[in-house]
Amino acid sequence: MNSNQNLIRIEWSLALAIVALGITTIITQIILLREFLSVFYGNELVIGIILANWMILSGVGSLLGRFSAKIKDKKSSIIITLTILTPIPIITVFLLRFFRNIVFDVGSMVGIAQILYTSFLLLLPFCLLSGFSFALFSETISEKYRMNLIPKVYSLESFGSLIGGSVFSFVMIYFFETFQSLLLMMVFNIVVVYLLSIRYSKITPRIFLFVLSLVLLVGEFQWNLDEITRKFLFKDQQLLYYKDTPYGNLTITQKGEQKNFYENNALLFSTNDPTMNEEAVHYAMIQHPNPKRVLLISGGISGTIDEILKYNIDKIDYVEINPWLINVGKNYSTTLFNQKVNIINQDARLFVKNTSESYDVVLVNLPDPTTAQLNRYYTVEFFKELKSKLNKDAVVSFGLSSSADYLSEEARHVKSIIYNSLRTVFNNIIIVAGIKDYFLVSNADLDIHIGRMIEQKGINNLYVNKYYLDDTILEQRNKFILSNLSSSTKLNEDFSPVSYYSQLLLWLSYFGFNYWIAASIFVIILIITLSRLSPITIGMFTGGFAASSIEVVLLIAFQIMYGYVYQMLGIIIMIFMSGLAIGSLYREKIIRNADIKMYVGI
Repeated sequence: MNSNQNLIRIEWSLALAIVALGITTIITQIILLREFLSVFYGNELVIGIILANWMILSGVGSLLGRFSAKIKDKKSSIIITLTILTPIPIITVFLLRFFRNIVFDVGSMVGIAQILYTSFLLLLPFCLLSGFSFALFSETISEKYRMNLIPKVYSLESFGSLIGGSVFSFVMIYFFETFQSLLLMMVFNIVVVYLLSIRYSKITPRIFLFVLSLVLLVGEFQWNLDEITRKFLFKDQQLLYYKDTPYGNLTITQKGEQKNFYENNALLFSTNDPTMNEEAVHYAMIQHPNPKRVLLISGGISGTIDEILKYNIDKIDYVEINPWLINVGKNYSTTLFNQKVNIINQDARLFVKNTSESYDVVLVNLPDPTTAQLNRYYTVEFFKELKSKLNKDAVVSFGLSSSADYLSEEARHVKSIIYNSLRTVFNNIIIVAGIKDYFLVSNADLDIHIGRMIEQKGINNLYVNKYYLDDTILEQRNKFILSNLSSSTKLNEDFSPVSYYSQLLLWLSYFGFNYWIAASIFVIILIITLSRLSPITIGMFTGGFAASSIEVVLLIAFQIMYGYVYQMLGIIIMIFMSGLAIGSLYREKIIRNADIKMYVGI
């Protein structure tokens, strides 16, 4: 490379366009990652699939960019390409939401193969065009200044990604809904392309951009795209509230007299569900002779607090990480204003670790460990942290999806891992089979005869009583589940999340997915790809492979440690891109004489 490349100042309009491409690419990537996670009830596996498709399609787009050398009027092509690219992100999100319940059955789980091809098709237009645009910019600017300025173009685009990631993570995520963010980004791109078209005297793009701007302004005043497309996702339900929060998309719907609370399109809980509320509370509360202090982790808005207050308690510490859920929940639950309820907006793991309080009963009212975030509440480390905050004879409750009558191999393995992990910390465990399988744990004695104890204490329940529960059947189901659990599983730990891994296998088993076939296909494609590369391109492939892998691993590691990657997605990707920008911009200053030995060393 010519050593004078750092002395070159790229024309401001072209430099601005490259930065705009970086801003558009990173904001689109973050929003689409969040959207796919939300629409497909995603775990971290979805992040890997989306990023893989993104990289593959962007790479193919860059490969197609080699034909840009044959384009005579490259500046006109840049204007046309950016003009076409401008509306694609908003169209992609619209199509994703619109077709979710058309292509797939309403409420159905979407398998890994379906996520793979759906995301591939939806990402195809944007990724191909953005990859091609980068190659077109590189070719145009290198030709204009008669030297290889690809690193300069790359650093400018990465700088744009840094700006885009910062703006989204610190501004858009707090103040704008999805389509509002996309519309703002489109307006910015329209201004950039308009300046380019003035610079290079192209009238046709200006006419198109004027019409597009007019349509956007009219559309923004006439329709609320966020509300319209949200209704696509919740068919036959009345949409009461929706909000893209830093912790996930929060939606509240109503059907009949029941209100449903969703986070990332996954049902958190519903109101007017006394059976679920009573089971989540009384199985554990009745075990303690005189509960005074209760820790409730999530789910307080559904009605569980009302059930806890049937006991003569002094205080409920209710922990919910998402403050937006609490704020809107106050419109639907008067018990949140009860003086005995202390609401804490914090990650429950961090709260338990740092609090000086101690408790008689802890109710962990969370879904199964289907994500790295949720798995944090089923690990040995968390159980030990909980135990250190318990009073004498304290009881802890966890609820997992029910399998009282039949245990598949995958479900048996998940429950075995949780059971064995609990056994390392607590002396006694019973499993009460209801709508969920409730794991009750304590170092004191536990009693499976729930109906009898409820009657003795005179607790007035609709369902959890001697008429609804048969203590003999509860005892039989407890023995059935315990007898089917294996004692030879590994323990579930923060950085050895075997329960999460087993839960993924359970999820894949619903679709008959053979991961060995998928792994074999991947290895074959990898071998074929490597066999066709030169020593130099193998190094580049290895670097890209390592970088993408590290990015996914860091996202999962952050999820494990802090529990809210949805908020930090943009910041982590932004930091990743800033490293790429700095490395490409200052490479020549750090390594002046690049040769094959230096390349191999790196």
